Amino acid sequence: MGDMDPVLAKALGALRYGLYFLTTGILEAPQGLLVSWVSQVSGQPPLLLTAVRHNRSVLPGLEEEGAFALNLLPAGGQALLARLARPAPARFVGVALTAGTLGLPVLAEGLGALCCRVREIWRPGDHALCLGQVEGVLWQGGDACLDASVTGHAYLGLS
Repeated sequence: MGDMDPVLAKALGALRYGLYFLTTGILEAPQGLLVSWVSQVSGQPPLLLTAVRHNRSVLPGLEEEGAFALNLLPAGGQALLARLARPAPARFVGVALTAGTLGLPVLAEGLGALCCRVREIWRPGDHALCLGQVEGVLWQGGDACLDASVTGHAYLGLS
C-alpha cells in the first residue's frame, strides 16, 4: 500500500461514490471487478469514464474486448456485493448472468447495466481511465444504486 498524507487521505475519503460492477468478455468467459470511480462525462453522445487500477487482471481483457458493461448494483444488495468481492477465480460462482448489448455479460440481479464501447484508454497514473460510449442499456428497475459507503472504508486507489 502506498503512502499518503493523512490529511489528504481524509479529504479524498470524504468524496462520495457509487459502487458498480464492471464486466467484459463474453457470457461463457466473463471477467469483472468492483469499481467506484465512475462518472458520466457527456450527455450527447452518452459517455462514461471509469478507472481501473493498472494491476487488475481484467484490464488486458477490457482492452482486447474494447467494451464493458457498467452494472448498477441495488441498494441493500450486500449479499450480491459479497459474492462479487471474492477473488477473481471465484467471483462469478453463484452469480447469474445474462447477455447484454455487444454480447457483454450482465448481472441478472442488478438494477441494470450500461453497455459501452471503449473509445479511449489513458494511463495518467496508477489507474487506467477508460472512456466508454454507451451503446445499449438494460434497465430492470428497482431501488437506488448501492453506495460505496456500505463497505465501511473509502477506496483511495492505493491497493
